[in-house]
Amino acid sequence: MPNVLTLSSLRDVVDSCIEELASWFVAKPRLFDLPRPEQQIQFELACRLRDRLRERTSNATWDRLHYDAADTGSAHAATVVQRPPIYVDARQLYGSVSTPRNAGEPDLALAVHVLRTVRKEVEFDENGNPAARAAIPLPIGVAGSLLEQRVTEFDRLSREACDCALLVIYSNEARRRTAIDKREVASWASWQTPLDTLWWTVRHFRAKAARLTNPPV
Repeated sequence: MPNVLTLSSLRDVVDSCIEELASWFVAKPRLFDLPRPEQQIQFELACRLRDRLRERTSNATWDRLHYDAADTGSAHAATVVQRPPIYVDARQLYGSVSTPRNAGEPDLALAVHVLRTVRKEVEFDENGNPAARAAIPLPIGVAGSLLEQRVTEFDRLSREACDCALLVIYSNEARRRTAIDKREVASWASWQTPLDTLWWTVRHFRAKAARLTNPPV
């Protein structure tokens, strides 16, 4: 018989997965040279969260976590895709057997947003591509605007009884003083600083209403 989770225990699982994920990406600084680091980090988060929830519920066949690999986050998009890249139909975790929800009405949503600096000098190869990295990051102001779009989306979802967690990572290998350092973008006081060129934080958007299928907090 599968174990049943509460909303509080589900939040604890999410937080522990993010802490574990942080140890992973801190040890992989070259990850932030990829064109779409958000995609790889979100994939790792989704896999770890699915495995942990299966373990906690003693249900090896549970599979109501959905990962949308098409979401490009701040790597390419002019606007954030209006759906969470990771979303969970949690009702089976809570002991409900009702019809699964869709991406427009998740019980839990997660996303990763990466802010990156660029070196002052960038070399290009003979084909006009950056020689030292696969892609040039978006300007901090543009990436910050996309981050605010994600914040707005998660704030809306929280008012629709969806718990949300947004992991934000700031990689500054170029050691430049950007709008983030001046607190003009993502001016949050809760940055973790595992390296002198890498910061991360999690912003939680707690569900502000309870669906009938959700357990007490």
